Amino acid sequence: MGIRRGRPVVDFNIEFEWNEGQWELLFDEQVKLIREDIQRARVADRLIVYLSCPISSRGGGWSAVNVDITQSTERRLIQRYGERVWILNPAQYQMESKEGTGLIRRHAMSLGISDQELELLRRTGPIGGDYMRMWTRVLVEDEPIDELSSKRLPVRNTGRYFDAFYFLGPRDVAAFFTDEGPGSISAGVEAYFARRFATDPDFRDGFSIPAITWGDPSAATAPDQIKAREAWEHRRKDLIRFYTLKASTAFSKGSHDEWNIALEINRRRLAGAKGDVGELLSIWFDGSQVELSAFEAGVYHGYAVGP
Repeated sequence: MGIRRGRPVVDFNIEFEWNEGQWELLFDEQVKLIREDIQRARVADRLIVYLSCPISSRGGGWSAVNVDITQSTERRLIQRYGERVWILNPAQYQMESKEGTGLIRRHAMSLGISDQELELLRRTGPIGGDYMRMWTRVLVEDEPIDELSSKRLPVRNTGRYFDAFYFLGPRDVAAFFTDEGPGSISAGVEAYFARRFATDPDFRDGFSIPAITWGDPSAATAPDQIKAREAWEHRRKDLIRFYTLKASTAFSKGSHDEWNIALEINRRRLAGAKGDVGELLSIWFDGSQVELSAFEAGVYHGYAVGP
């Protein structure tokens, strides 16, 4: 078991570091599963859109909240574009999440990895580079001949199984928090926090300070209680600040890499099609197709390594 550095797709110019050994094998099985889902959508003649979204907790955000926002955005996009569109939502394929628990066990069984070995693996968990190696392969790799159309592709590994990438933006986040009626975004975030804190044990544990004594007004004035309650309020305000003013793919390391992957796909498509802009992959952000200049503007890397 060690860390390996390299290109997930040999001729595609992006590098990551990922876990070798059993994690690498598990993620290879996950690639196969996602490709099967893509293939079913293609056989059904669906338009395939990749939804780039923040998932991990960062900057005041919370992973489970990010998943809720992503699933809501997926539903809204289908309502907007219709059932002809199939959304590839990465939140459904997180290996160590609740959504992915059954998948990782299924892969472990097919690989002959015992429950004891799997438990040891899960104690450390995968790293960001493991996921980006997986998603680079899913998003980029294709075959020299399209099996559905029997057409030869001008250049391999240019994401030909996808019709568009959609990058989740602040208006998508705002729509989620104001979905239940008119009102401000911050009010929607505060209402969401209160509901989730009351009903989700994992969320409550994540935003609880063990030293606080709730329900005793006389204890609230003690110095240690004042300090503990200030820490709780600081944690709550961080979440409200993040989802009111910041939450989007702009604050996701993986989405930064996926943006650069989309741009590299388009560079390779243009080269293979001798400059025919009609071959460009469609890129959307926050409900609109990005402006022309953005099709050529890279961003700071996320998990990618190297210059």
